[in-house]
Amino acid sequence: MPMTQRRRRFLPRLRATLIASAAALACMLVTLSAPFPASAVDQVTRTDDFERANGSLGANWASDRGTWSIASGEALSAATPTNAVATYRPVQLGSSYTVSAQIRIVSSSPSGAEWSGIAANVQGTTSLDYFVLRVTTAGGARTGQWQLLKMAASTTPTVLAQGNMNAPYGTSLELNLGRTGTRFTVSVRNSDSGATLVDTSYTLPTTDPTRVGGSAGLYSNTGNLRAKSFSLTTSTPAISPPGTLDCTVDKGSYDFPDAQQQVLQTIPVDTTWAGMPVTQRVLTHNDDQYVAYYDDARRMTIAHRSLSDDSWTTKVLPSTLGWDSHNYVSMGLDRDGNLHVSGNMHNVALVYFRTTVPGDVTSLTRVTTMIDASTENSVTYPEFVNRQDGSLVFSHRNGGSGDGVTYFNVYDEASSAWSRLVDEPLFDGEGSDDNPSGTWNAYFENPALGPDGWFHMIWVWRDTGDAATNSRLSYAKSRNLVDWFDSAGTALTTPFRYGEADVIDPVPNGGGLLNGNAKLGFDAEGTPVISYHKYDGDGNSQIYVARPDGSGAWDIHQVSDWKGRWSFGGGGSLVFTVSMLGSEVMEDGNIRVDFTCSGEPRSIVIDGGLHPVAEAATPALPAEITDVRGTYPGLAVRLQTDLAGRNDTGTYYLRWESLPANQDKPRTDWPAEGSALEVVLLGPPSAG
Repeated sequence: MPMTQRRRRFLPRLRATLIASAAALACMLVTLSAPFPASAVDQVTRTDDFERANGSLGANWASDRGTWSIASGEALSAATPTNAVATYRPVQLGSSYTVSAQIRIVSSSPSGAEWSGIAANVQGTTSLDYFVLRVTTAGGARTGQWQLLKMAASTTPTVLAQGNMNAPYGTSLELNLGRTGTRFTVSVRNSDSGATLVDTSYTLPTTDPTRVGGSAGLYSNTGNLRAKSFSLTTSTPAISPPGTLDCTVDKGSYDFPDAQQQVLQTIPVDTTWAGMPVTQRVLTHNDDQYVAYYDDARRMTIAHRSLSDDSWTTKVLPSTLGWDSHNYVSMGLDRDGNLHVSGNMHNVALVYFRTTVPGDVTSLTRVTTMIDASTENSVTYPEFVNRQDGSLVFSHRNGGSGDGVTYFNVYDEASSAWSRLVDEPLFDGEGSDDNPSGTWNAYFENPALGPDGWFHMIWVWRDTGDAATNSRLSYAKSRNLVDWFDSAGTALTTPFRYGEADVIDPVPNGGGLLNGNAKLGFDAEGTPVISYHKYDGDGNSQIYVARPDGSGAWDIHQVSDWKGRWSFGGGGSLVFTVSMLGSEVMEDGNIRVDFTCSGEPRSIVIDGGLHPVAEAATPALPAEITDVRGTYPGLAVRLQTDLAGRNDTGTYYLRWESLPANQDKPRTDWPAEGSALEVVLLGPPSAG
């Protein structure tokens, strides 16, 4: 099974090689280079001078879009359709390549819009995705121009880079498009004078393994291209986009210690909304248990019971759920025992309640402003956490995805008032040293108190509302949620800015990192262990674990060996193909990393060195809570663990059923009868 430790594979840049054709050959010249040094890869170079009889391009070429032919030793296309492409099929591109062509542009009335060029990473047959370097010579009032485009479905271009060049009509041009990884090199020369007209590079800001490999060839927008020669040099072996994720890895079985759990107690609560998933909470403290949920009419509801009593006291709050799965409910208790509740928010004004009588949910009263209405007018992700002195801290984001600000407030029981825990927001996504005009939003996992007495926190940065733009998994720790340190104990400056603090793994935009799907756990020594997913060097989705080495660096290991890719993106609530569930140390000293893939609960067992030992089905919870009971098609079981964690007897779970996420869009049909909501206590058989 593969293992990585922040290593990167660098391939040498391959130079274009134009090989002169021999007079005896009327078709294709083929040159296979000598091998690269042992640290590199082989390459193959092929050229076509089109010196053959008029007619079709030849058996090695495919006219993917438009009609292509040879006339007088030049390749050309018909005037329609636009964005015509012909590809050379015997060679598929590798991870590094250079594609070249010598061309001229012909027109009876040049207008400076006769776009012609070379295409690479062509995927598809008739509806094509590819990159293209295209040029036009001067005409009318326009100067010569060049563009590097990303083309989607043959008709939708995205300009990656462009500029002007000194190329009067009639200039013969040599085009060169190179790529290594995400970096493109672009050059255009005057074939007659040898003058360099364009020499630049461009790096893709977002990794896109769906546009790798494939074919290379010629491009003509309006039939004005005349290609005198074509050449490509590529590393081998060829690469191809990863397919659909297959995580059904057969790695045998594993004898999980203390795997058996049984239902010790079931306490019905109410009927809850089942139209889509939204997180609901259970919180147990001493003899009190609270449940925050949405009833079958979607009304936010709080229930309370004493552990010695199965009956609930409920309070329906004036807040009604829509279709947004972001709108979960959060709860916390202050040192006086008063309950604080916040939820049903996605970029809306603060929704917050607290009791005036400890333990009495009927005394819950709405408080419209905590501190400052101007920083509480677009709230998402409310969370409560208690510091070691019991003081209650509340965090929330104000603002949208990509440009939100995170605030931490602390509650004072004596004055029944909130104040800022720190004067400034903990995260500031406005600009970075590399990109001062950029904006990012930090998505963090609520600080978790570790066995070492420190609060540990991880987060990712998101560039826009597009889930594919998550990047830079980061970490900080604190004893008081005010003063923060990196993993080696070096003091950090707040607010945290993009790329600062302790970067665990500098995953780029589009690298397969997802907010909410990186989880914090601890090894047997109490050291943080972070489990998350990203794409490997071939674009496949993989699970990784990271642990600080004590010097400020992180030891990172790939622990899965999957094929295929979960390509996620866009806004709204996603349907998670992979859900990370965290990790825990088992009695045998190994660490269990839990996740689901395509709905199947799985566990990867790693040893103390973070090396994978086995991958197996997660020990099953009792069927009486995991089996779907409802008859409405599409229902799935939802389980939420007690905010208080495991107790001496076992662990409380909140159980209900719902339909899957629908990207926060309304449904026309759903189970109007709702779902049974219940609290279930699970524990080992000896605890019963």
